Amino acid sequence: MRSRTPPIVRYTNRIVTGLRSVARSKEKLTFARLIETMGSGAHRLLILMLTLLNMIPGPPGFGGVIAWTTFAVALAMVLGRSVRLPRIIGDRKLPLGLLLKASEQVVWVTGLIARFSKPRMRWLTGAAATVPFGIFAMAISVVMTIPIPFSNAVPNLGLCILAFSMLNRDGVGVIIGIITTLAGLGVTAAIVFGALQLGMAAVSSMQ
Repeated sequence: MRSRTPPIVRYTNRIVTGLRSVARSKEKLTFARLIETMGSGAHRLLILMLTLLNMIPGPPGFGGVIAWTTFAVALAMVLGRSVRLPRIIGDRKLPLGLLLKASEQVVWVTGLIARFSKPRMRWLTGAAATVPFGIFAMAISVVMTIPIPFSNAVPNLGLCILAFSMLNRDGVGVIIGIITTLAGLGVTAAIVFGALQLGMAAVSSMQ
């Protein structure tokens, strides 16, 4: 009998299982170890994982590292290659305990969302959508490297919804994710423009 478990539930359970395996091994979790655990060819799952990771508060520069890691994963997706990270990123440590607890909560939330998100409009989530999705994720990742506090929260949420929907083969969710991401980019652009205006006004007042 064919399993009726939604695809996204299987994927989020895979995340928790992988993190628990690392915890049992007593190894330190790094970006490289995370890629290895999730699978260097599991690009869509890795992007979802990274967007979830980006929702956890981290030290200064942490968001930028996640953004560039997401870029590397998306680039590998576009090129059809396994993910390989440079050591400067791959050796960065991750908070395993916090990430595992957050992932366990994600599994619970996913079970609720999966009641509404279901496979539909699959042409937006199939193999033909892989390259466009990768290019879109690369573009968003570059924007998310801008070091302005809270400006990347909405674009990251949109990319999370997009990755979630791609894994669950939900074309409607893909559309929602794209709209959310673009709305977030609009907010980010407004923040950057406002910051530039304030900076120019401050310089003018000093002259």
